Amino acid sequence: MKNISALPFLWALASAPIYAAPFVVSDPYPPDTAQPSEFVISVSGTQTPVVIPATATPQGVILKWDVATVNGSKTITAKARNPWGESAATPPFTFTAGTPATPSGIGLSAQ
Repeated sequence: MKNISALPFLWALASAPIYAAPFVVSDPYPPDTAQPSEFVISVSGTQTPVVIPATATPQGVILKWDVATVNGSKTITAKARNPWGESAATPPFTFTAGTPATPSGIGLSAQ
């Protein structure tokens, strides 16, 4: 029996990007328009904007920002950027991130 090393598999697995929900996303850019290479996201309560690469999908390039580590109420704006410049900012988008409330009404049900 041939012994196959698990090292290449583990290396590939470790080098794959890890994503967790939820995400802030945009509509895809139509393929016949100028495509962004990255997005600049301004987040309330922070001085330095978040810069993330554009995400390619079968429908077109999108903004996809993993906000699993963001806590509290945040307002963001985003700009698309490529080597030729930067777009205007989006209208503000506000969301609240945090743990859910404790469940209530715990009991038995026949359904």
